[in-house]
Amino acid sequence: MAGLSSEEPERLAKVEDLVVRLQALLQGKDRVTVGISGFGGSGKSHLATQLREQFDVEADQVIKMDRLYSSNPDGPGILDQNDWVLLRRILLDVREGRPLRYQGRTYRGRIVDVEEELPRVVIAEGIRLLRPDTLEFFDATIWINCPQEYALQRAKDRDRLQGEDETEVARWDTDWGPKDRAYFDQYRPDRGAMFLYDGYR
Repeated sequence: MAGLSSEEPERLAKVEDLVVRLQALLQGKDRVTVGISGFGGSGKSHLATQLREQFDVEADQVIKMDRLYSSNPDGPGILDQNDWVLLRRILLDVREGRPLRYQGRTYRGRIVDVEEELPRVVIAEGIRLLRPDTLEFFDATIWINCPQEYALQRAKDRDRLQGEDETEVARWDTDWGPKDRAYFDQYRPDRGAMFLYDGYR
């Protein structure tokens, strides 16, 4: 797979343009695997929903990092939040054409059992997803080119609407946001992705 581009990422502003690019990648293949990442609040889940609807993918067939939290999601490291070993196992299964079968975990610790057939377009989405040790599994990678300040405000507004208290909302400024920035500065996913998506508004 070739999710890491050695050329300048192609900038796209419309989901329809992404659909056309993915349709081209599908030619002559059983399936393609797509990785979507961006800052928290950038619109990753929204874009994943738009794409899955275009390709008749069920919601539970999307690999969501929000369902792959680690047993210590509040650890100090920028990658402590998620279970990357489990993600790698899932992506290996996808590469081998095996069904999606795994037991994930939400931020609150709720166990999520997933057992789904593979769609033709396999979508994985979440923060800090695009790194050298994951890119080998993706045929296409998308970085949502949303400024972090804009994404942070959307994330905080969303959490308030969902009833989170202000102590939790403040963690976007004190914990999650700084970790997002550290990941971005270290890995520069905006340079390595195949596509930069500007349609985040």
